[in-house]
Amino acid sequence: MTFLAAFPSIQSAIKITGAGDGMRIQLDVPESQMGNAIELLAWRQRVLKVTVEVEQDGQHETNREIHI
Repeated sequence: MTFLAAFPSIQSAIKITGAGDGMRIQLDVPESQMGNAIELLAWRQRVLKVTVEVEQDGQHETNREIHI
């Protein structure tokens, strides 16, 4: 599954735990990408392999935001 997403413009988008046991990230998924991301609902309580890369299609290459 592949979809476009961005970190929300909030301070808590990336949280590092004080106990030293990991971190939590939040992503904003635009309406146009929801069909691709909806499969995540079926993958709750599963371990996921995550690959992250910057979108290079020209439109999002230098723009840090996706319009939701």
